[in-house]
Amino acid sequence: MSKTLVQNFGKNVSFKPSVFVEPKNEVEVIECLRKHRAHAVRVMGSRHAWSEAIKTGGLLMSTRHLTQMELTPGFQSVRVGAGCKIKHLIRFLKKRGLTLPSVGLIDEQTIAGATATGTHGSGKHCLSHFIRSVRLVHYEVTTGEPVVSKIDNGAELSAAKCSLGLLGVIVEIEIEVRSAYRIEEHSKQHPSLASVLEQEKHYPLQQFFLMPWSWDFYCQHRYETSTSISRTAILYRLYWLLGIDWLLHFVIVLLTRFLCTQRFIKLFYQRILPKVIIENWTVTDDSHTVLTMDHDRFRHIEFELFVTRSNLESALNHARETIILFGEHSNAKQPPVSLHKQNRSLYCHHYPICVRRILRDDTLISMTSQADLNSEEDWYSLSFISYQSPHQRAGFLEFANSLTVSMEEKFNARCHWGKLNPLTPSTNQKLYPHIKKFREIANQYDPDARFANAWLKKSILADQPTAISRTGD
Repeated sequence: MSKTLVQNFGKNVSFKPSVFVEPKNEVEVIECLRKHRAHAVRVMGSRHAWSEAIKTGGLLMSTRHLTQMELTPGFQSVRVGAGCKIKHLIRFLKKRGLTLPSVGLIDEQTIAGATATGTHGSGKHCLSHFIRSVRLVHYEVTTGEPVVSKIDNGAELSAAKCSLGLLGVIVEIEIEVRSAYRIEEHSKQHPSLASVLEQEKHYPLQQFFLMPWSWDFYCQHRYETSTSISRTAILYRLYWLLGIDWLLHFVIVLLTRFLCTQRFIKLFYQRILPKVIIENWTVTDDSHTVLTMDHDRFRHIEFELFVTRSNLESALNHARETIILFGEHSNAKQPPVSLHKQNRSLYCHHYPICVRRILRDDTLISMTSQADLNSEEDWYSLSFISYQSPHQRAGFLEFANSLTVSMEEKFNARCHWGKLNPLTPSTNQKLYPHIKKFREIANQYDPDARFANAWLKKSILADQPTAISRTGD
């Protein structure tokens, strides 16, 4: 029996499961489910998430020992244990001249946790899109015994690719691989969003940042290349590791946790940071090295919103207005419109808004699945991060709730399933045109919702009336 307090990376979610288990292999997973069949079940990955998806008062299962890796014949895919961390998988593939077709900003997540929540990078589909098959353990409907099923085609595979663990315990995933490749990157400031987006045709893997309080755009222009790794690549990565991933984040932590003044935060972004960002340093390096960051070294909390391309400019303008409102209009050239003063808080946003483009996924409920039955637009994610201590987050949580709700109302913005998600269950459901199909498939594998928790039951599995999805105001 377990009385251990389980906390996530951000320390915004904590709970005590009745039972905690760490099976060593698939056979032990089956035995654990058989032994504890009276309990609700949730699975724990690396705990690098901020939503309530992990919470349970029943059985919590860690898959950290399920780390097997094996290339399939032809080297077009790899079979990997659910608990294998992405960084270990990429290291395994790199030795064989291979890599994953997509990767997120961090590589500490487990492969099952990352794909089950729709983890993504920039300029490609999310990781879930590339899954070829899923092997999972669930309870057989007629006998109630735990059994193993392999899902490898049709709508069931589209559901299993990004399932939030609602079909059963994933023990192994087969995911596509590709030849290792290199990326050329340079950073540049842009005066407008239009200027940034114009560069997509040249740099399809780019990501960019909207800087709070200066409102400048900084873009990391990236594209795949066959040229050799640059001689200055090591210096460039040291600059990013020590100067950005470590020093910049240390300064932000200092400003937000200890100095706690809006004046210093705004001064930092308006006068100091623009002078230390190096522009137009062009470097070619290994794709994994370029595409990942180390910003997770400092504890933070995050929510991430997804809008279609046609809504991106309006969504960013609205985010700016909301940030100014919560920062008490200190740097507004004109008062923000269509926002209510009663929402004002003492929260001063202190981290760049990261914007990434994601291609539409072949999944049912990932955040970048089809927006509506007639839409083929790409998606853009907007990440809002706070490095405040857990006891300082009241203002940020109010800001997150306000912006999330208003962005959904105006732009049909979706929330990342693995990050803060303040939307109501009915609102979450109406955003996904294929959610009824997902619910039907989940019911086939788990009719009693034994692999769900209260939040997931309400947000995904409950049969609620859904409104007709809007295309934007």
